[in-house]
Order: sequence, then C-alpha cells, then structure tokens
Amino acid sequence: MKPKIHILPEELCNKIAAGEVVERPSSVVKELVENSLDAGAANIIVELESGGKRLIRVTDDGCGMNRQDAFLSFERHSTSKIFTDTDLFALRTLGFRGEALASIASVSRLKLKTCDNDNGLGQLITAEGGRIKQAEEIGSPRGTLVEVRNLFFNLPARKKFLRKEQTELGHAADVVTKQALANPRVSFRLQHNERILLDLRREKGLPERVAALLGRSLLKDLLPLEYDSGADLKLRGLISQPQLNRSAGTHIYTFINGRYIRDRVVQHAVMEGYRHLLMKGRYPVAVLFLEMDPAAVDVNVHPTKHEVRFREQSLVHDFIAASLKKTLSPAQWVTSPSERVLTTNEHTQVAPQPVYRSDSSPVEDPPTEPQGLAYPAPISQAYSDNPPAQQRTEFVHDSALSTQYVLPGSQVGGFFSQLQILGQYHQSYILCQDGDDLVLIDQHAGHERVGFEKLRHFYHAGAIPVQALLFPEILDLDFNSAVALEENLSELRSLGFELEPFGGKSFALKAVPQLLGHVSAASLVVDIALELERIGRTGQLRDSLDEVLILMACHGVIRANQALSTAEIKALFVEMDKIDFKANCPHGRPVLQRMRLSEVERLFRRQ
Repeated sequence: MKPKIHILPEELCNKIAAGEVVERPSSVVKELVENSLDAGAANIIVELESGGKRLIRVTDDGCGMNRQDAFLSFERHSTSKIFTDTDLFALRTLGFRGEALASIASVSRLKLKTCDNDNGLGQLITAEGGRIKQAEEIGSPRGTLVEVRNLFFNLPARKKFLRKEQTELGHAADVVTKQALANPRVSFRLQHNERILLDLRREKGLPERVAALLGRSLLKDLLPLEYDSGADLKLRGLISQPQLNRSAGTHIYTFINGRYIRDRVVQHAVMEGYRHLLMKGRYPVAVLFLEMDPAAVDVNVHPTKHEVRFREQSLVHDFIAASLKKTLSPAQWVTSPSERVLTTNEHTQVAPQPVYRSDSSPVEDPPTEPQGLAYPAPISQAYSDNPPAQQRTEFVHDSALSTQYVLPGSQVGGFFSQLQILGQYHQSYILCQDGDDLVLIDQHAGHERVGFEKLRHFYHAGAIPVQALLFPEILDLDFNSAVALEENLSELRSLGFELEPFGGKSFALKAVPQLLGHVSAASLVVDIALELERIGRTGQLRDSLDEVLILMACHGVIRANQALSTAEIKALFVEMDKIDFKANCPHGRPVLQRMRLSEVERLFRRQ
C-alpha cells in the first residue's frame, strides 16, 4: 500500500522557506543589507530596477567570504553566527550571515561575488532556482556583491501578487531608511533605474542622519533623550515636542539592540509617553534605540524579526513610557524657534533616572522623600476657609490655591508670568508679547491643563479637598448610568464625590471636590456616569482615571467666551508656570501659538 506521508524534495522545501522570508523585493533588500552590516561594512550601495522586481544588487566593503564559506552560504540552515541553542536566544547580530541566501536563490537568478582578503582574489558563484550553475575565482576587492534578478521567476503565482513599481520601491526605500537611521556611521546609497535616490555619507551622530532622511526642519522641534534604568535597560534617541506630530505612526522608528522592530508593546509605551499631549489620531516623530540584555528579548518570534517577545514586558513598557514623560515634562517648548535648533554639540540632555520599585513597576504612590517621580505632600488646609461650593465666585484662582499648591519642578517667575499682556481676543484667547514675538494663548486649554494636573496630583497624594453641599442634590439617572455609578461609588469617593443610593435609579450627591468651585455638580456627575459606561465598570475606573479627571477639569475651569481681567490673567499665568506639560491641554490641543515679528511683517508686506 502506498504511504500517504512522504518527504518533500529539497527544492520545494527551499521555496517554502523562501515564502516565509522573501515576501517582496524589500524583504531581499532587508536580508542583504543586514548581512552587509553584520559583515562590518562601512559603505553599502543598493541598486534596484523596476522597484526590485527585475534587479536587486547590494554591494558592501565588509569582511567578505572565502571559497568554502561562499559555497556553504547557499546551503539551508548555514550560518556563521550561532553554534549552540544558547546563542540562539542571545543574538547580538541582525541576522545569520548567509542564512537567507539559500531562500533567495531558490526564487531568483542570483550572483554572488565575494572576497575576504586584500590580495584581490575572490569568488564568483551564480545560481538559478536554488541550483548552483557556475563557480570560479575572479579578481575582486574585499567585500561582497549579491545580485538578485527576476525575483519569483519560477513562482508566477507569487510574482503576480507584487505591486506596482513605485509601491515596491517605496517599501525598499523604507528598509534602507530604517537601517540608515540605526547606523549613522555607515554610508548608504540607494539607486533606482540608475537614478540616485539616497546618498548618505557617514555621520558622527544621530541628529545629522535624521536631518538627512527626515528633513532638517524637524530638528528644531526634536528633544534628545538618554536614560539608563540601572537594570540593563538603556534608552536613547530623539523625540518630537507635541507640536510636531503626524496623522499616522509611520514616523515612529523603534530599535532594540540596533534591530528595527514594529512591536505593539513598544508602540503603546511611546504613545503612553505622549498621553494627554497629542490629540486623538495624531502621532509623534520619534527615533528610539533600546539597549538591553539579548537574553531578555526573543527576536525569533516572527520570520522577519519585526515582532519580539520580552521576558519582562511590563518593565520595558513602563521604562520607555516614563523616560518619554520625563523628557517631555520640562518646558522646553516656550523658547523661540530659533533657539531650539538641535545639534550634536549642544542641548545634550541626560535626564534623571526614573524610580522603580522592586517589582519593576514605576512609582505612582507618593514616596516618603522627594525623588524621581515624586508627588507633593498631602494638603489638608489649603481650602479650610473657602465658602461652600454653591457660593464660590466664578474665578477660582484664590491666593490659598496659588501659595499652597506646588507641583514638582515648579518655579516662581516662569515663562508665562514674564509675558507682556496685550489683551484678550474674542474673550477666548489671551494676546501677549514675548520679546519681538506675538504669543496667543487659549485660556480654556491652559486652565484645563492646570486643573487636570491639580486633580491628578491631589488624587495620587490622597488629598483631594472635599466640600460638603449645604443641601444634597438628588440625581435621577437611567438604568445603565445608575449601575455604573453604584459599581464605582468607592472610587468616586476617592475623587471627592460623596454619593449615596436614594432608591431606585436615584442618588443623593452630598459633597464634591472643592476644585470644581461653581460648577453644576449634578451635570458633571451625569457626565461621569456616561464616561463610566464607556470605559467599563467594576475596578476599571482606576485604569481609566485620567479620562474622568479630564472631564472634571474641563467642567471646572475657565471657559471660552469668558472675559478676564488683567489680574485674573496674571493669576492664571502663575498657576501655569507651576506645572509641567503646559504646552497642551489634556486632550492634546495646543495651549499657545507663537508668531514671530517677521511673520507678522510679511502679512503686511513689510518684508
């Protein structure tokens, strides 16, 4: 009886392996460029024709291979990088030299020219469909040239899935861009149909390479970042200030031990660092390099090695997020644009190390001593003499709040306080002068950030001041809102709301946070109930606490279309100087816009 199970022929196995590694021309470019970098190349040239469908040629001046290694590189499972299973889980290279050649050769017509000496004697090997057709010694400089023609010539079903020439070229250029960002000390040249698209010389640092690839105009809005957790985690790179953002996350480049990765944990950590600094649907520009013990990350989760698996996922996530938040917290955005130009010789910033507990989670509770991510000490008498909430005046910037409430890093006489106030426009925007610049400030956005930061820090300190109402308010809710409130009564109490069931779907509101001042507490609680329905119930409020605090802050601050006196504007500016992240409201909208004198003069044709 003929067996149903059989062994696949070697040629078919190679084609199946190629399907895992070689998806399109850019996959070939990635494998070959990584091989060149692993070989220690200082100069890499990538030449393409028809987006790589007709020709891919990668030339480097790396270490090259001798005759024996050149032949072995065409064999499946051949490598010069690992010897034991321990090596497999502690990789310090981008790939396994020669690993991909067998797969690429099985679906193309491939030529390999390589030399490992300075005598000029090299090797030439040609293969077609995975079979070696020719091998000879030739004269060649030290280095390697791999030429791949007619990709998928023997797999027409795969070939027809390739996209248009410009689409495939875009993917290949993206690969070269990522490798060039990670290796500024290596020169890269990308050529398509004999036209040079990229010609990157060797640079001394990351800013110059970022300028060459992403645009020099970005540098003025980029902040240097360098952190060391002290636990085998280091993070460095450049991140954009909140005003520099994009509609997609394509400008977030993340690397682990020099390898580009597209990992959901890392992406989420980056966005967490920008939480409440960007509007929904906007993304930062970031080039980040995470260095860690190779044994603590598995890069073999996916054939393309884009996805990784961390041994301590939460530690890595929290370290990245905390590092970005610390870098973004200083008010570096208030300077004139001409003063923010970033070079490798100035503005080099080594930020303080985040504080971690023994369980590797970032510190969130108030530490006993001011350090790292410290929160203010509890404040119990800040509002002891304030009137009941229903009798508060419309503007809540009282002297007790200004003198008692101090956030970490606060300072007297900051940027906003020194502005020359010109007036108010449309009862919504404050016009100021800063030197020769015109500064427009959104009064609602600015005060909303102040209120949010106060509420958040008072909450973490366990010291949100509460004001009892003279007469409890009875709230009648629908069924879903009532259930959401009842399941989160203890959490709402920690936010300063004292609510008790009043029968059926009704609740009695007996106290509210004093920071809310004149606000209609009933309408706010109804809004919070709707927010609780959206984010979930039973324990999830703490996870989505910021969403509720934003809602509270938005209700309790200066509105647009509200006239302010000069004294009230100055009081607002004093409070804004006491907080970090004052460039944006909690929703991510900008607080201010700056117009230089030259821009104003151009409007009036004076330039």
